Amino acid sequence: MNKKWYWLCPVIVFVATSAVRTDDVLSAEDRLMSEISREAAQRLRVIVETDAGGDPDDEQSMVRFLLYANEWDVEGIICNRPTAREGENRNRDRTGLGIVERMIKAYGECYPKLSQHDARYPRPEQLLERTVPGYGDGDEGVKLILAAVDAADPRPIWFMNWGTDHGSAPSSLTLALDRVLRERGESGYAAFKNRLRLSSSDKFGDHTTTLPPPFAFWVDTFRPELDRKRWYHRFSALTATAGGFDIKRDVMTGHGPLGALYPTNTTHPQKEGDTMTFLYLVPTGMNDPEQPTWGSWGGRYGRNENYQDQAYYWANQQDTWQGSTDRDNTLKRWAVHLQNDFKVRLDWCVTDFRDANHPPVPRVKGPLHRIVAARDQVTLDASDSTDPDGDGLEFEWLFYPEVGSYRGALPALTNATSPRASFAAPKVNAASTIHLIVAITDTGSPPLTRYRRVIVTVDPNADEDSE
Repeated sequence: MNKKWYWLCPVIVFVATSAVRTDDVLSAEDRLMSEISREAAQRLRVIVETDAGGDPDDEQSMVRFLLYANEWDVEGIICNRPTAREGENRNRDRTGLGIVERMIKAYGECYPKLSQHDARYPRPEQLLERTVPGYGDGDEGVKLILAAVDAADPRPIWFMNWGTDHGSAPSSLTLALDRVLRERGESGYAAFKNRLRLSSSDKFGDHTTTLPPPFAFWVDTFRPELDRKRWYHRFSALTATAGGFDIKRDVMTGHGPLGALYPTNTTHPQKEGDTMTFLYLVPTGMNDPEQPTWGSWGGRYGRNENYQDQAYYWANQQDTWQGSTDRDNTLKRWAVHLQNDFKVRLDWCVTDFRDANHPPVPRVKGPLHRIVAARDQVTLDASDSTDPDGDGLEFEWLFYPEVGSYRGALPALTNATSPRASFAAPKVNAASTIHLIVAITDTGSPPLTRYRRVIVTVDPNADEDSE
């Protein structure tokens, strides 16, 4: 099999709704084709709304976002700041639209190399066509949102607001919702709103808090503030030097014109306060955007206590990792992996396919959601995993106790650093879930990591059912 075609098959986990206990009988090729079909159906549609021209961290996040544009269908980028803020923003372009267009043109210079590494990178002309001002009399941001949401495509829109503050125009999504409510009435408003998912700051006023129905799904990757720490400020502290990452060496120098546009005059080094909105959506094989409690490169999220009856989430969870229990661990445990991945995408800007590293392709034999009985021996086998560059692979099987419903002592994993691990299912009084993740890291430079998640439900009645 051509290794470049192999690489174009992303690894995304979507847990099957029906659980079986039989071994997987599909061939490796059948499984690969199943992954391709699933990816085509589940590829996310995204819109970013940015106040580029204010805090330069939007430009930092935009550098990274453009390098991940291959992972989604980018429906639009809306620039809501008409005039760059004096003093704080030093970009030579002085409108939000001009700043983002300059960055996309720099991406365009990298595109011939990037597209070697993944043919799904959008053409720069397409991105420019879908980048519009969210200010002025043309209502271009509103029109873009209306067209995307009203399109026949059945997939919802994931909307990311990166900021709407003093000097910015109102959020184009707020204005679009105002118009829909006014022109289509309550039923039309509800239908329109239900087509949206938010991985976003909240800049939508009564549309978030008061006007029914609520958004179908909202993950606030910015809040809450805990121990006097804002969550979006933690990205800098946890990732800036993770794994020896160096912004000048790995991004700004020798990596093409897009990396050279990464500004450094932010209040926090490499602040990137908006980056978690889309890192939450990157299909690493560990995460599912519809399951914020499972964890992602953007952290792990729980129900927002202020909206008990709504599917609203924010960063209020903690992980126990390396001897401490802290919210930081929900991101810190993956920080080296995500920064290595950023680093290699900058390499892609200036190198041919054969000269750069690419992520491994994890595959787990058997169903990803299994029902077992107590004392059953559960085998976890990722030996079919491959690497597009032919690099060696290192395996680490992890229990993720905070995510599952099982609260007892977790049994030891046998051969946890090999492709094939196992454990004995514990005794339970009620059906309980155990989440296991295999982290597979290649031996390339920099080493890259992808994951698979297996959910094991231990059913106390499974013995009876099997008799």
